[in-house]
Amino acid sequence: KQWYQRRVHGGSSLTINSEFNLELVKKMALNPNFNQIGEMFTKQYYAMFDNAATRGELAKLYNTEQSFLSFEGQQMQGTAKIMEKINSLTFQSIAHIVTSIDCHPMFDGGILVNVMGQLRLTMTSQSFMQNFVLKPMGDSFFIQHDVFR
Repeated sequence: KQWYQRRVHGGSSLTINSEFNLELVKKMALNPNFNQIGEMFTKQYYAMFDNAATRGELAKLYNTEQSFLSFEGQQMQGTAKIMEKINSLTFQSIAHIVTSIDCHPMFDGGILVNVMGQLRLTMTSQSFMQNFVLKPMGDSFFIQHDVFR
């Protein structure tokens, strides 16, 4: 076993077991396809959202208990509450025009997706930003965190 000591703030020292850290790093799995998955997810999500006939199917992308939504500062947890919020929006028609997608891999195999664009409503248009954390579950992903502004 190799042990290292490193000085941290205030002059105290922190002992680190490098063998432990190596095992921890081995358990962390960055998804090499994070960019492709994030971009495909984004296209699918907004295609479903923008079509009133398929909007209800967004529920399949969230987890019953482990999904969180922050919509313009209002927070909710779980598929039922998230879909209640989405279904309460009062627009007649909507189109998300995506101008940029930035994806980052996470150490648990998840993916952070940051989306910016224009929201086209019936009579108006405005900028939007939305962040998603896609969490792996089996051979798929669910939206663990969704932040919309």
